[in-house]
Parts: sequence; C-alpha cells; structure tokens
Amino acid sequence: MKKLPNLFKFDEISDGDNDFKDLMIGIFKKEFPIEKKAFFDSFESEKYKESAEVVHKLKHKINLLSLEEGYILASNFESQLINNSFELFDEFVIILETIENFLKKI
Repeated sequence: MKKLPNLFKFDEISDGDNDFKDLMIGIFKKEFPIEKKAFFDSFESEKYKESAEVVHKLKHKINLLSLEEGYILASNFESQLINNSFELFDEFVIILETIENFLKKI
C-alpha cells in the first residue's frame, strides 16, 4: 500500500464543522480497534464468513481514510474469505496496522 491514510474525507463530510469532525473521528477511533479484534478473533477461530462480514465493515473505514487501493484489496479479501481463501491476509493486516498507527497520531 503506497498511499498513507488521511482525514480529507472527514473534512469533506464535516464541511467545516470541527465539532462534528471530532465526533466522527472519535467514533472511528472507538470502533476500529473493536472491529480489528473481531476480525482476528473470527479468523483465528476459522469463522471465515464472520471474518468476511467484519472485513466488509472495515473496508468502509479504509475508504474513509482515502485508502482507495486498500479498499479494493479489502473488497477482494472479503470475497476470498467467503471462499475460504486467504491469499490477501498479510496485505490486509498491513493495512490494519497502518491505520492503527495513523490513529495513534491523531
């Protein structure tokens, strides 16, 4: 993944309302670790359909951080999980780690 996460879409959605932007970021920061944990828990338990459902949620968060390539990868990984394929697992984990590191800085 070449592009780094950013808050441009949050800026766009909030349209200058910093309180609303801060609220959205707060919700994002609260939900992301929960969904990340849910992904790993379901994956490690070999509940791949459940993992795919969590990836579906996470891919929208990936998109909110302007990670278009990451969104496409997550979409493909979601489809793979439904078919019990895991080729994109390592790349997906890198995206999650990148987001986690970004969220620690904001």
